[in-house]
Amino acid sequence: GGFIVDDPLLLQALPRQLPLQLMAYLEGTWIGHGVGEYPPHVPRFQYIHELTIEKAVPHGPRELVWSFRSVCRHRETQEGLQSEQGFLRFHPMYINQGRVELVCTQPSGLTEVSEGTYTEDSFDVSSRYDGLTRPGSASRPYVTAVRRWLEIRPQTVPATTMEYRVEMATERTPMQQHLLSRLQKQA
Repeated sequence: GGFIVDDPLLLQALPRQLPLQLMAYLEGTWIGHGVGEYPPHVPRFQYIHELTIEKAVPHGPRELVWSFRSVCRHRETQEGLQSEQGFLRFHPMYINQGRVELVCTQPSGLTEVSEGTYTEDSFDVSSRYDGLTRPGSASRPYVTAVRRWLEIRPQTVPATTMEYRVEMATERTPMQQHLLSRLQKQA
């Protein structure tokens, strides 16, 4: 159980929540263009990418969790190519840096649990410890590893540009870039 502490002297000794500058930049809707490919299985294609990041429930000083939704559509036909949604959990270690966990699922059933680090303007996560699962109906080749990078430029509020990259490995191919998006934050 928790304790109620209302003594000002005791409150001074309690650790304070470290700020998450990165989320002040990230929260909101981002839209832009990207290029994807996955040789030899998927030829190069261009897409429109929309990424929305918002506070999740529960959210508070001890629950630093945000949800995200990502949709990629073919640049010319507007056909839906990929979608995913999930959660980001932050564990501050110092001011504007620490550990981050990402849980993500796709309509195909592929579910990813990734871990990594964040700074005030970026994060880098990768699937670890067999952090990918899929249903029995999944088609081959199976994805075996995923890595995601995100960087904000410039590092000011409001942030203006995001670069988002996804690398992927399958049981037939080594880790290689799959998606690269350059997004603008929407007002």
